[in-house]
Amino acid sequence: FGLWGGWGAWVLGILGWSCFSHLSTGWICAFALPRRDLLARGVAGQGVSNDILSRSGSSTLSNDMAVLAFIADTTTPNGKALVQLVTETDATETSQCIFGNCLEDFTSSPKLAEVDVLVLAVFAGGNPQVIAELWPQLKAQVRWIHSLAAGVDTLVPVLQQLGDEAQAVPLTNAKGAFSRSLAEYAVAAMMHFNKQITRLQANRVSRNWEKFIMNEVHGKTCGFIGFGDIAQHTARLCRALGLQVLAWRNRQGLPGNDLADRVTYASDGPQAKQEVFEQSDFVICSLPGGEATYHACGAAEFAVMKPTAVFISIGRGSCVDETALLEVLKSKKILGAALDVFEKEPLSPESPLWDMENLLLSPHNADLTPTYMSQTWDIFVQKLTDFRSPNFTTFKDQVDKSCGY
Repeated sequence: FGLWGGWGAWVLGILGWSCFSHLSTGWICAFALPRRDLLARGVAGQGVSNDILSRSGSSTLSNDMAVLAFIADTTTPNGKALVQLVTETDATETSQCIFGNCLEDFTSSPKLAEVDVLVLAVFAGGNPQVIAELWPQLKAQVRWIHSLAAGVDTLVPVLQQLGDEAQAVPLTNAKGAFSRSLAEYAVAAMMHFNKQITRLQANRVSRNWEKFIMNEVHGKTCGFIGFGDIAQHTARLCRALGLQVLAWRNRQGLPGNDLADRVTYASDGPQAKQEVFEQSDFVICSLPGGEATYHACGAAEFAVMKPTAVFISIGRGSCVDETALLEVLKSKKILGAALDVFEKEPLSPESPLWDMENLLLSPHNADLTPTYMSQTWDIFVQKLTDFRSPNFTTFKDQVDKSCGY
């Protein structure tokens, strides 16, 4: 490659993506594209381990250039889209990337020993356990781990098992990337029940001109279990609609309390959380997954809800005791529920949840918008820009590995 010089790099840049589209495990392919802003680089695909070019056509880079290892299945649609994002990102400098989703994919790359950034893409089938398998070879040089997803409940347990060295490496995620779309979904779920959409649809089918009293959300109360970025985006919409906002949080000292009319904490005792369920017309759970939040919304909480109340879950399915929720839906002790996340995904066809007429069910796609990939990618690029800055010291927003978010 070095004999071709800059012309060779240009030719490979033109041919690179078409080559990658035919990649299968074991193929070898490398290419580089000139960029204007940040990530001009060569990219090796899954199972790929060859020299990776800089934008000048050289097969070597200076020692201070970041080498990024993306953990993803590049044979999936999301994996292919991720690779395309990497190759299409504007750049003024040069970085190197390797892709893989198993130990063998990475150990075949000569650049493995230089990797200083690990990027996990669970939405592209990335396996967090690969980090544990790579850790003996990478622990001396890895300086940053990033999750392209907002949820890190499958990643944090892996890092916790790797000891103090892994705990010392900064972990960031896509916090904020999907808050807007999830807030919209939450409001849509509220309106679905408040405006009696299923009743309207049934009346259309039966040609029934039933002029019933239409409800409004203005003056109602929305309670939040978890009050992070997703909940705060939703709270802004709620306040604009004239709802009162209650919030229950795990930790004190975090921003956003000004968006709520009243805030309570886990340290206030179990009654504080139950009061949010008891006093709210809509309860929205956006808690992250993990041991600390497992079944945070269970039988005790559902038992005190108003018979006209609606429960909405948009965080992690593990936070909700589905058996307990199913019971109150069956007995119609609450008006209904909206679930976008589940304890086990995909939801089994045999699950009784499918039969609940008072359940709005979506297949964990409330945030799967046309801009899903670009939103998480933009956050990563900004963090990478900060990371590469000469004045970089640490990231502003890091995941607290002790609590998993």
